[in-house]
Amino acid sequence: MTADAIHLDFLPYSHSVLSGVLLALLAWGMGKSAHRAYVGVAIGLGIFSHIVLDIIQHEPNITLLPLEWGPRLGLNLQAFPLADLIVELAFCVACWKLFGGSRGLLIGIVIFNLLNLPLMFPARGAIALIAAHPFILPTIILVQVVSSWTLVWWFGRERVFLGATHH
Repeated sequence: MTADAIHLDFLPYSHSVLSGVLLALLAWGMGKSAHRAYVGVAIGLGIFSHIVLDIIQHEPNITLLPLEWGPRLGLNLQAFPLADLIVELAFCVACWKLFGGSRGLLIGIVIFNLLNLPLMFPARGAIALIAAHPFILPTIILVQVVSSWTLVWWFGRERVFLGATHH
């Protein structure tokens, strides 16, 4: 962590390519067996896309294996916050369109992405606050993830998927 940026040096289990693939396959299998096949596909793609987007957005801190050594991947789009926001929002809207989301879900997606602006364009001194209190960033991310899941669940209860209505 520097005065103006957060550097995530080693995130082996949540941010390795192998972990992402294994978790996506596990979620796909569980979703497929518990519900309809498209549920497993949606969950698996959601988890795998996390790693793909992180490779695009993060500094080179994504490992191939959940180990500290080895090559690190990352294109560092986060260094260009407006481009980062556009890529993230475009991905979310593409997923919304692909899975036939409701208008309410689209509005929620846009709002949730806009709520990331303070993290993408941090005010002077905000990074120092996070550095002094390391629990803040993971707590913010946890709240975002749970809120996003709730939003998707709420607006995804009844939706159109590839031309057929599912409840």
